[in-house]
Amino acid sequence: MAPIIRPATKADQSALSNICLLTANAGTSSEHLHSLPALPGLIYALPYLNLESTWGFVLDDDGQVVGYTLGAFDTRKFEESAEADWWPPLKAHYGPLLHDSDAALTAADRTYINTIMNFPRASDAMMAFAPAHLHIDILPSHQRQGWGRKLIARAIENLKENAVKSVWLGMDTRNTEAAAFYGRLGFKRFEGAEDGIMGITVQEWENHAI
Repeated sequence: MAPIIRPATKADQSALSNICLLTANAGTSSEHLHSLPALPGLIYALPYLNLESTWGFVLDDDGQVVGYTLGAFDTRKFEESAEADWWPPLKAHYGPLLHDSDAALTAADRTYINTIMNFPRASDAMMAFAPAHLHIDILPSHQRQGWGRKLIARAIENLKENAVKSVWLGMDTRNTEAAAFYGRLGFKRFEGAEDGIMGITVQEWENHAI
């Protein structure tokens, strides 16, 4: 039975968190970098199943979630929802660990906790290009099989259905394979974009796909 792309649900949270962990080190596993392996998913995956203005699709291979694309239609609304409902309990839980000598945090743990404590807002340049943003991650077992393109296609179809005309994403600048992949799909740097930020309009996507 071939894998399918379907809407993400809250029942997928554990799988999404695991995929995030296994791809968080510039596209490779970050398991060995964390004593608190839930951290990557808590920042970059699970908010998109719990906050306002979000959407998500998963790649489901016979009941096993092996990839996802997640995002927000309105990044500012997403940020406001996160500030109100998502970050406060995580700050309360993880913040004290930064000052606990018994916590045995790794350097990566500390970086992620500091991100939770002060999550960066999208820049004005990003918002000028598009209100929407997305994330995509696929387990190595299902990479290089065309699923990344199909997930992005479903994401952009969803954006178009909701009258969103463009979208941007961020990536680890060390992940040169991801940069090449996005470039092949038509994503590009835009005015004012920081390193690792690329975007595409729905029209550019449709023209590129012809």
